[in-house]
Amino acid sequence: MLVVQEHNIKLGGIRLSGQMRSIDISEDATIEDIEDDKGKTKASQPTGYESAKISIEFVLESSRDKTALEQIKEMQRLFRPYGQEHAKLLNIVNEDCAARGISKVYFKKLETKANISESFRIATLELVDPTTAVIRTKKKKSGSSSSNSKKAETKKNTKTKKDKSKSPSRRTRSTTKYKAKAKKLVKK
Repeated sequence: MLVVQEHNIKLGGIRLSGQMRSIDISEDATIEDIEDDKGKTKASQPTGYESAKISIEFVLESSRDKTALEQIKEMQRLFRPYGQEHAKLLNIVNEDCAARGISKVYFKKLETKANISESFRIATLELVDPTTAVIRTKKKKSGSSSSNSKKAETKKNTKTKKDKSKSPSRRTRSTTKYKAKAKKLVKK
């Protein structure tokens, strides 16, 4: 008994024809090694995630509705329509992608292969899930920032003789303020 399982995929609102042979979805975490001054690895630190990569392989055979070449043309129009200069974000509907939380992708690569001795063609699609940049903002207190800037302006305007001199004591600066800012960034 032969059991044929139908796997459907919609990309950009268009159901892709052909028989889907395989779908591979891979996601990676980015982990950087922290090295000391001597070049030895001290620790590993996770820094985020890379975009999910989806690779789908289709077998394209001529049918009553479309030839294999017409199916390739349809995929090509999805990959790069006439006059398009940049990849567009496309909706994807597939059970494997839905299970991984992927609903929109960029069409990265279209590869087709025709063997002379066989009646079918193989098409491979590579899709990439867009990553979204996370930007954290911090609200400043309105009262304290204006008073600090006024204090800084008065300090700039009142320069002493020591400020204008080129003594070595003037070349040193206090780093406590910058250390406090660095500690706050590391805590997050």
